[in-house]
Amino acid sequence: MNWIRTLKGLTIGLVTFCIGGSDFYGLNPLVVGFFIGVCLLGETTIYSYVGGILGLAISMPLADVVRYGLSMIIIAAILGSRQVQLVRGRELMNSLLGGVVLVGSSLSVGLVSYIEADRLALLLEGAIAFSTGMIFYYALRIIKLDYGRIATENEAAISCMTLGAAILYGIPLNLPGGIVLGVAVGIFSIITVVHKFGFGIGVSWSVVAGFIVSYRTGVDGYFIGWLLVAVAALGVACLLGGGRFFYGLIFAGIYMLVGTYFYPDIVAEEGIKALSSALLVFLLAPKRLMLRLDDTIRGDSLSVNSPEWGRLMIDRMNNLAAAFKRIEYTLAGDGVAGIGFKDVGNIIYDFTNQLERTVPLRKTIEAAIINELAMKDIHVKNLVLIKNQEERYEVYITSKVKRGKLVMASTVRDIVAKEMGITLELKSESRNMVSRSYELICLRQRPAFECKVATRVLSRYQDEVSGDTFYVGDILDGQKLIMLADGMGNGRDAATDSTALLDSIEELLMAGFDKETSIKIVNTYLSDKNKGERFSTLDMLILDMHTGYGRLYKQGAATTFVRRGEWIEMIKSTSLPMGVIDGAVCESCRKKFYNGDIILMVSDGVLESIVVENKEDYLRDLLLNTPSDEPEEIATAIMADIKGTSGHRLKDDASLIVMRLIKK
Repeated sequence: MNWIRTLKGLTIGLVTFCIGGSDFYGLNPLVVGFFIGVCLLGETTIYSYVGGILGLAISMPLADVVRYGLSMIIIAAILGSRQVQLVRGRELMNSLLGGVVLVGSSLSVGLVSYIEADRLALLLEGAIAFSTGMIFYYALRIIKLDYGRIATENEAAISCMTLGAAILYGIPLNLPGGIVLGVAVGIFSIITVVHKFGFGIGVSWSVVAGFIVSYRTGVDGYFIGWLLVAVAALGVACLLGGGRFFYGLIFAGIYMLVGTYFYPDIVAEEGIKALSSALLVFLLAPKRLMLRLDDTIRGDSLSVNSPEWGRLMIDRMNNLAAAFKRIEYTLAGDGVAGIGFKDVGNIIYDFTNQLERTVPLRKTIEAAIINELAMKDIHVKNLVLIKNQEERYEVYITSKVKRGKLVMASTVRDIVAKEMGITLELKSESRNMVSRSYELICLRQRPAFECKVATRVLSRYQDEVSGDTFYVGDILDGQKLIMLADGMGNGRDAATDSTALLDSIEELLMAGFDKETSIKIVNTYLSDKNKGERFSTLDMLILDMHTGYGRLYKQGAATTFVRRGEWIEMIKSTSLPMGVIDGAVCESCRKKFYNGDIILMVSDGVLESIVVENKEDYLRDLLLNTPSDEPEEIATAIMADIKGTSGHRLKDDASLIVMRLIKK
């Protein structure tokens, strides 16, 4: 959204303004280094430039404002050029280029006397701008993508503390109206960092913040005093427990004790005002920003070595083995079905490869999930995020109830979905309850579409079964499978052929074979078994319920009709039926379907029973003029019309499938 982009830009501008005021011995290469980091990150530079110029204007002479401003303009032009953007990833070289630009622009502004006196200073400025450009770029990237990595990566912690030090050094100490800003920001940053990241990072930042504020204010007590307060407050909080509010009270109490008995300067009027302001902001800040990351982020959180995960893998392998057994039974153990070791090996490889496709979950999101579940008395042992073969996310959570009643798995699903920002649903293999022993909750992205389906099957003769067979079901992740087969002739033999065809394809797809291979295997089997004397048509649609894209496969099948509002498309085929010859071509096409689309699949008997000359146009007009969008009503209307026009004397078994796609 535009307002989010504007807010982000204003924040970057404010940070650049603060860094612009952090001059040291009359130099401020840090503002150029931060500007380089903003450019490398690809953020809008206008806010950063304006903020930097304003910060420089209140702290440095006009000549320095000009040369720093000129440097930033040149850096933005070079790093924003298309040629440089095409080689993204070469941040080190681009940052070095920014340092060189700073030195060059300083030489070009005509400050001859300054240059002669401070040539070494100019070179040092360029080196600092180059190095801090890389540091600030990495810090900004961490904050943008996942600031929780500060708790697990030393490089992230150091770069972010360096950025924080530059900001704290440049923040005005006081604002008009007696507002104490610099000291208040220092206290607030210590409270927050210690609370969120624990002892190691908290103490390190307390040293940095205390030193900077002590240097700027001339009050030595801030350096050692803040360090003592941070260590003591964290120790007492760990001993007594409690949440953010309790920790804030502990910090305030220890701050007052240390100030009263050891460092009176920190509890002077200015120090008390700063402490009150910092505590107020800390206690009123949004809960999400104050999540503790020190003990919720675990290095093994993405491991898949738990017993619960092992049981899931065993169940999946057993299901895979059972699928192969069903295929063997359906194909009557015929060795010419075309299934080779290579096909089986590819399936197992794809299966195991999917298990290894764990992707990192943002530490802040992981911490939020763990904290939210902890409030429900649920302890998380493992949290695994996987991107499957269809590029959909799956979440596996090993958890148990610590005390109290059992919790529905849907509660876990809702919390994870809220924190991840995507809709999720329980997988069929998931546990439905969180019990007092560790269980695995399995979640996957919920499809964006659903469909209503209606089917009709009429036999040509009342006393015989129809030779047509249909199948409607789900395969893999959010894939809807719709099939219609027409066995040769009528009666039980035709029904046996068409049923075996659909059963074989369904089992092959469920076992993991791809669509084309499955059709090829079944066609080879049928053509060899029946010697071309018996065959069946195949009309198959595999629809991705996440995206609405579908692929139609046709071998000898009748025309498929797609109705979208007042428009109808007819999809035809001229291929041979399944089982006529080995190697027969299966025609296929990929289509995008939309919300409200009506898809009509029919067997030859429906068209053959229409007594008019142009049968397909008649059926198209019939579908177009049916007022209802409900599949059941459309199926009933079409079948009633077909029986009426044929005088209830069908030419062949007649079947149809009507499906309506609905966006959730």
